[in-house]
Formats: sequence, structure tokens, C-alpha cells
Amino acid sequence: LMILIGSTWMGLYLAKRITRPIQLLASAAKEIGAGHLDHRVVPETQDEFGSLIEAFNSMAGELAASRRRLERSAVELERKHVDVEGRRRYVETILDRIATGVISVDAAGRIRTANSAATRLLGVDASAAGLPAVTAFANPELKPLAEAIDEALRSRADIPARDVSMTRGGRELHLAMMATPLWREDGGSDGIVIVFDDMTH
Repeated sequence: LMILIGSTWMGLYLAKRITRPIQLLASAAKEIGAGHLDHRVVPETQDEFGSLIEAFNSMAGELAASRRRLERSAVELERKHVDVEGRRRYVETILDRIATGVISVDAAGRIRTANSAATRLLGVDASAAGLPAVTAFANPELKPLAEAIDEALRSRADIPARDVSMTRGGRELHLAMMATPLWREDGGSDGIVIVFDDMTH
């Protein structure tokens, strides 16, 4: 009877030494899965289960550190986005107020932006953004400007100030036009920016 009781107690003791660390790890895994990355398991032994618990704690620590890095990156990205958005509004406000016409055309020849001075000088609608330049400037009166833009797109080089003469609404119009290519960091072309002033007077 003593041998039976002793063997039963020994079996329960050994089973507890095996099942308790596993239960602790399972409970900790649920905590980690719920987002509590600071949860840790205290190792009770120095055997293989203790090593497993230490490895689990190390993994949880790395996950917590990774999340903190991601949170810092997200905050930094949001701050940069706010800065970029503020600069974009600042530039758009300036472009909308100046008397110089500014048009940007992408590498495919489509108009990306046109400020109010450009639409006023050329008599084109603000909805021209997104249209091919050849379509937006299909009016025969704007043909000289369309040809200058086409030349700038083909040459992909700075075009110094030149006089572009055209007739609009029965009135001769002289524009001092310059074109500057837009280059990406990888050396590819992002299109051109055309700047022109009314020099008719």
C-alpha cells in the first residue's frame, strides 16, 4: 500500500512538473495574443521547461520592442505626413495667388496641375488637369504653346526663356515661357514644369 501511494504521489508530482509549465505557457500565449506584450512567465525550474519559458519571455520581449518601434515609426510617419500636407497647401496657396502661370505635365504628356493664372491667361478650364496636353490645348490659338510643351517633353532638358506668340480672342498674346524637367531620385523623368508670364504689354 505504501509503495502504491508513493508511486501514485510520484506520478502526480512528475505530471504536475510537466503540465504546470505548459499551462503557464498556454496562458501567457493567450495574453500575448490579446496584445499584452509585457506579460512574462516566471520560470520555476532550471530544466528544459525553464529554458523554454526563458525563450518564450525573450520572444515576448522582442515582440514588445518591435511594437514600440512600429508605434514610434507610425508617429514619425504621421508627423511627416502633416508636414508634407502643410507644405503642399503652402505651395498651392502661393501658386494660386501669383500672376505667373504654372503648369505641370507628367512624362506621359498629361496635365497634372494648372494654377489660376495659367487658366486665366490661356482661357482653359481648371478641369483640364488629367487631360493630355494636346487635348487641353487643342484650340488652334494655343497651338504654339502646345508645340513648345511637346518640344520640352521630347528634349527633357531645360528650355530657357523664350517668347511664345499666339492669338487669343482676336488679341495677340506674348508669353515668356520657360520649361524645367522634373527628375526622380532614380534618374527617371516625372515630366516637366512650364512657367510663363504675360509680356504682351
